[in-house]
Amino acid sequence: MPVSATLEGFSSAREDVPEHLREQAGDSWTLCGKGVFSWSVFKFYTIRLLTRSGHFDPTQPYILDLSYLRKLSAQQIVTISLQEIERLVAPGAEQTASWRQALDSIVPDVSLGDRLFGWFKPGDGVYFFSANRELGAIRDAEFVHAFSAIWLDVRTQRPELRQALLGLAGAAT
Repeated sequence: MPVSATLEGFSSAREDVPEHLREQAGDSWTLCGKGVFSWSVFKFYTIRLLTRSGHFDPTQPYILDLSYLRKLSAQQIVTISLQEIERLVAPGAEQTASWRQALDSIVPDVSLGDRLFGWFKPGDGVYFFSANRELGAIRDAEFVHAFSAIWLDVRTQRPELRQALLGLAGAAT
C-alpha cells in the first residue's frame, strides 16, 4: 500500500487555512508535514499536518487538512474512521456509538477537490470545518487522541504517511 510522502502544489500553511477557521484557531500555523493517503492504486486524499511550531506535540493544538481526490460518502468516511479507531484505541461500545452519532451529524459527503479540516484541541475536542464553513465539534478529550490515531499513532496502517506528516527524516518519497 504505497503512500506518497511528497506533494507538489501545497503551499506552506496560513494562506491555505480558510478564514472562518483562522478566526477561531488563529493565524500562526506552520506546515509540519504532508502526504497522500492511498490504498493500492487508489489515491483518496492529500493531507497536511499544521502546528504552531512546525513540530508535532500531541499536547498542543494542531490541524489536519484533508483535500479529497475522489468522491466518498459520509457513511464511508465515518465507518472507516471508526473501524480504525476501534482497532487502535478500543473504545467501549457505548463510546463508539456516541462518536458514530456525532460524526454522522458532522461529516459530509465529499467530492474531488473538497477539503475538510480537523482542529484538534487536546483536553477539549475536535472542531470540524469544510473550506466554506464550520461543520461541528466533538467536545471529548478522548476523541482527540482516538481520531488523530488514524494518522498519527505509531500503530497506524499507514506508517510512511505518519512519518511524512511528522516531518521525520527517512520518510518515503
